[in-house]
Amino acid sequence: MFERFTEPARRSLFFARYEAGVLGSEKIETEHLLLGILKEREPLLEQLIGAAAGSPSEIRHRIEERSDAPASSVPISAEIPFSKNAKQVLECTAEESERLLHREIGTEHLLLGLLRVERGLAWEILRDKGLALAPVREALVMHVSATSPPPPEIAGMIAAMSSLGAERPRRQSTVVYEMAALDGPSPGRRTAADDGSGGFASFSTVDVSTFRQDGTDRGVHSIGPLSMWATTLPQLALVLEDFLDAPVLVLDHSGLNQRFDIELHGTYDSAETLIAAVRDQLGLELTKLSS
Repeated sequence: MFERFTEPARRSLFFARYEAGVLGSEKIETEHLLLGILKEREPLLEQLIGAAAGSPSEIRHRIEERSDAPASSVPISAEIPFSKNAKQVLECTAEESERLLHREIGTEHLLLGLLRVERGLAWEILRDKGLALAPVREALVMHVSATSPPPPEIAGMIAAMSSLGAERPRRQSTVVYEMAALDGPSPGRRTAADDGSGGFASFSTVDVSTFRQDGTDRGVHSIGPLSMWATTLPQLALVLEDFLDAPVLVLDHSGLNQRFDIELHGTYDSAETLIAAVRDQLGLELTKLSS
């Protein structure tokens, strides 16, 4: 996992170990991780944290006041392991990076991890200052969207779709699909955990092929695998519509706002195979109707 960390993130972990030693702690706790990322003084983190929680020196003072570690420091040569809470923060840090489709793990993901694990002194300090996971995550998404170009493979797909946009006819399908949830458990559709995301859906993997260049068939011709977190069935329906080339209406008697984690394995190049996989893996019945 640490191979994916950016240099600032790695330095933050080094600083976290240093702060744990200075404060006399036998383990690297969440508050030391917070002090570590603040030492990097990255503009984005200063914007996300500074306005609400105060300057690094103010945060350090609050940590020193509330820390129960002894006053004597730990020798620099001593090994200081991560605490249980800090380990969970690191796990969530990696998950947050994957959730946002980021190849590397940066200090901003460490902040998300600290906010997601609702335990430890760092979370208490950030919570007391009004910082929460959902708005910080959304602010990060907005920042990245505004300042970073799309990955090369996504940019290529967008260019291909744009070049065909004038030639691709508007959807005038005489077919409509209805989606309904079947009774019983399903291996690939699980109720999403309430992690404070505030209704934020994200995609780990949504592989859809580019349009065909030959003949008159210019529709999307393969789809899968799909991996979606905290998504609603209407959001899933939108992903399936381009491949099916028809509207997908959701009949969800349990409530359209219920959120699921979706895992659909395999790649599908026909409506029939996709419909069967959605039924078997996700417990969702897609019924083809005439409009």
